[in-house]
Amino acid sequence: MMRKLIWFAFVLLFGWPVGAATTHVANLSLPCDSYYQVPSPDGIQLAVPCKDHSLHVVSVPEGKELLVIPSERRANSIAYSRDGQWMAVGFHDGSVELVSTGGLAPSRRWQASERRIDGLYFFPDSKMLVVAPADSAGQVWDLAELPKLRATLQFDFGGINACAVSPDGKLLVVAGDDTVLRWYNTATWQKTLENREFLLETFALTFTASGKEVLAGGADARITVLDAATAKSVLQLPPETGTYIVALDVFGEQQAAAIYLDDAGEKPPQQQIWHLGNAKSISLADAPPTCEAVVGGKLWFCTTEGKMLHISEYQ
Repeated sequence: MMRKLIWFAFVLLFGWPVGAATTHVANLSLPCDSYYQVPSPDGIQLAVPCKDHSLHVVSVPEGKELLVIPSERRANSIAYSRDGQWMAVGFHDGSVELVSTGGLAPSRRWQASERRIDGLYFFPDSKMLVVAPADSAGQVWDLAELPKLRATLQFDFGGINACAVSPDGKLLVVAGDDTVLRWYNTATWQKTLENREFLLETFALTFTASGKEVLAGGADARITVLDAATAKSVLQLPPETGTYIVALDVFGEQQAAAIYLDDAGEKPPQQQIWHLGNAKSISLADAPPTCEAVVGGKLWFCTTEGKMLHISEYQ
């Protein structure tokens, strides 16, 4: 979460060159000053974390305000379920709230930790949620009826930086502050594999659509493709020297989008679209993006002019 905030703070300072063809999706008036936004995977809603620590949820494309979580509650992390029917919010006090985006079920809130919640990750079927308290063991919660703790994910030190669940929900891959990537069987919650080849932290993880590969990106400035069955590295894309990766999404036919930040904070952020088949990349965006998400199989990104938000789709 903190690295995302750093990313969007940089984005406000720098502009990017035009790099690829895009199409317009929507224009919205932001309800507050916001570093970044989180689109729902169905493209119907947009969560807007505000600089004052409040959280506003608005409809797309109308911009109608649907939900406001006031600043005193200090929402710290947000995630949507794959079907867009649920939104999970993690708070600074260590609590988590599960909200029905359509208002068809009551909200559920529980105390997951004594530490702030830095990350939330839904399983593909929306039935379980990975919770990442700051500098603490990760947690897996069963969301059926009353939330129930199913597993605890230990590290040599620190907490979760990133995680990904296979499309069939059978594998969970977790990256920790200790630089180790760990594989878990979600039927038994037994650790099955490890990758200790990374010397620096991994900040972003995602499975390919087939579930056969895992993509990892982080402080080593490059995307590494791993075999999901063996946890071994099978491909490393060329690094963007002097940067680190903070976001990674897979979409379309063997395409991956990555956001890079400059190590020294002196250069603008970079966004690259990679083709995994030929390891070629192009730059994306005609203005600093403040969101990136896969919506309906397409890559969406946001740009702002004052409080006007423009949502575009990569072609």
